Amino acid sequence: MAEGFKRLKKEIRSLSFRLPMIFAMSGLVIMLIVVPIVYYWFRDRMIDDYSRMAQGMARMMAQTLDADGIDAYLENDQQTEKYLEIRQRLMDIKKYYPDVIYAHVLRFERDGAVVVFNPQETGEWTGDGPGDFRTLDATYSKYQEKLNAGKEFTLVADSKNEGYFLTYFLPIFDGKGKYQCHVCASFSMENFHVQNLLFLHGMLIVFAVVLTVILVIDVLLIRRQIIRPLRSMTNCTANFAYDTEADRFRNVQTMEELNVQTHDEIEDLYYQFMSVMKESLYYMTSLNRAKSDMQEQEEKLGQISETAYKDALTSVGNQAAFNKVSEVLNKAMAEKRAEFAVVMVDVNNLKYVNDTYGHKYGDVYIKGCCNLICNVYKRSPVYRVGGDEFVVILRNEDYMSRLLRMTQVREAFKKSYGNQEKDPWERFSASVGMAECEPGDETVDQVLKRADKEMYEHKMEFKKKYGSYR
Repeated sequence: MAEGFKRLKKEIRSLSFRLPMIFAMSGLVIMLIVVPIVYYWFRDRMIDDYSRMAQGMARMMAQTLDADGIDAYLENDQQTEKYLEIRQRLMDIKKYYPDVIYAHVLRFERDGAVVVFNPQETGEWTGDGPGDFRTLDATYSKYQEKLNAGKEFTLVADSKNEGYFLTYFLPIFDGKGKYQCHVCASFSMENFHVQNLLFLHGMLIVFAVVLTVILVIDVLLIRRQIIRPLRSMTNCTANFAYDTEADRFRNVQTMEELNVQTHDEIEDLYYQFMSVMKESLYYMTSLNRAKSDMQEQEEKLGQISETAYKDALTSVGNQAAFNKVSEVLNKAMAEKRAEFAVVMVDVNNLKYVNDTYGHKYGDVYIKGCCNLICNVYKRSPVYRVGGDEFVVILRNEDYMSRLLRMTQVREAFKKSYGNQEKDPWERFSASVGMAECEPGDETVDQVLKRADKEMYEHKMEFKKKYGSYR
């Protein structure tokens, strides 16, 4: 049981639990904010509709009344022809509004109200009759001061007897501006109240369903795009060994096999981690092989003949040969008849191959890269101007098709490096840049610098994607 509790605690602390919970809580907060806003907006709209309806009815009733005759209606017999005619009109108006509860004409006084008109559909008086005094209940009594002052206003209330209702009070004044009475139009809002509650419940259900669907989708996406890659890297690093150089190399290979492709920050993290591992591997092997590496470099430097025009390892032209052709091109440039381009090639990962497998395989790697360059630029001279640097001079046909050749050589290196079935020293990779002789150039070195700059930008793209062993 203790073990199960530990697993549960670990799961709660994990991203796979916390991220969905953050989404769920965010959605719940949004629902708690949005639903009341929409509910009250809907309610206010309905109240506005009922208010306009009550105002319209009250104004129609007011147009029917004779404000200067109110005192006479209360003092004299209400069975006069004029009174009955007004009463009938009020009854006719009331019929057009099915939701109306009351349509009264009342004169409000200090302690209550005197009934002026109380039209009923039956034509009979029920309840308070004309001239009768009505004591106001608690719902209306708190507005007694407004009513006595002849104010116009709308009341929305919930009464035990009348339920949820809306009443509009329209004051009536005689020709001298003296207050006479109020036209009171009361509408039942019980049906609206029920619809409002149903609307609220419906919104809650819709939000709950939508939130659940979004949460399920988010959980699936989180597990696939975040949790799964992170767990795969975590499980991979748990099995790493660091005892020997071969162990560290296997660690890099194992991590490369994960091939995380999420196209987001997780992928960036993966490649950054790969870059750190490769750099670490390089520095660790460099510490063990520094002495032998220096000896091998000295031996290579001692074998270079300043007067030789052929590179001993690759059989292409060497630095001396390149210097010679540069002199010819410089002269042509001075005479404004030079038309050529320079391709700068810098071999990638040579240090890694040398340090990991030895210079024997490093030489194989250099020759393989050189052969690939020569296969693309079959009609142009190739020069090895450094341990891992080559220069190609493009003229005539290769110059005319220089852009095509540039695409071909980069694709060839990309395809070779991506061949996982080959040994590391046979997966050739190089960064390539090209520049053309332009008006204003005076030396080959100026063109070479532009080609070198483009090559460096290409190398930075390679390092950003695959890491660096150099």
